[in-house]
Amino acid sequence: MPRTLPTARRTPDPERGFRLSDFARCLQCGAGLDGREACPGCARSYPETGGILRAMGPLEGRNRIAGAFYDGPGWARFRRWERLFLRVQGGEARARRQILRHLAAPPFSRVLEVGIGDGANLSLLPKDWTAFGVDIALKPLEECVERDPRMAGRLSLSEAEALPFADGTFDACWTLGGFNYFRDHEAALREMARVTRRGGTLIVADELPDLHRYGIGHLIGIKRLDALWLRALGLDREFVEMVLATDFDPDLVVRDVWPGVARFPIWGGLGYCFVHSDTRSDSDSDSRIDIPTRRNPA
Repeated sequence: MPRTLPTARRTPDPERGFRLSDFARCLQCGAGLDGREACPGCARSYPETGGILRAMGPLEGRNRIAGAFYDGPGWARFRRWERLFLRVQGGEARARRQILRHLAAPPFSRVLEVGIGDGANLSLLPKDWTAFGVDIALKPLEECVERDPRMAGRLSLSEAEALPFADGTFDACWTLGGFNYFRDHEAALREMARVTRRGGTLIVADELPDLHRYGIGHLIGIKRLDALWLRALGLDREFVEMVLATDFDPDLVVRDVWPGVARFPIWGGLGYCFVHSDTRSDSDSDSRIDIPTRRNPA
């Protein structure tokens, strides 16, 4: 993992809410935004509307397909099937805790969820943690603010492959669901590790990427049948094509980028959960980038 700057921890001031724009960094030149809506180094625009920072360029590849799906009507149709799946796993909270139980961070930690969606995991986190989130779809982020108004100012429209934060900003970082369809798996894993302090927990979890191959179409050799039932679940045509074309081994990808990672089966063996923590002894292993005191934007 990348080295972080040695800084002292501090207990957050409950009278002042943390805002992501206070410590976000420009994707183009790396300058700190310090609460501004334009980079002081290169003038790139970073508007914040409805408590959501815009720190993302045009989407490409799988991110474009996934972003359009979660911002469109298909996600609303498919969501009921996701909830049914989680109920089969013992309930939504229990299914999510299979992953979140691996998070280890001290009191008053600052944590980041990549692909936070509508914030379904927030209520399961320790109350003294300050959670931030990024996602490539705007509508779920807006729903996250509606679900928990405290998240206004803590969310960013950003790709996992290009996180707008300095090295070692967070005490823990995770993504739960969606990893299979990230545009660049290796880049996303490197970015998650980069923005997490040494000793911090990293988690990536999702369903097995080849579950669709157990569909009736694959079993009888008529693969187009699987496309039909996936479409019937509410998935967009382009999303279904992406699912059927997905061919990657998360074990190989994650273990290559996060050496020493532990793997846990989840959801009755239908999913995977990788947990990594860099525990190497180092003088700055318990440090992170501190949030600066916010100035009035120029």
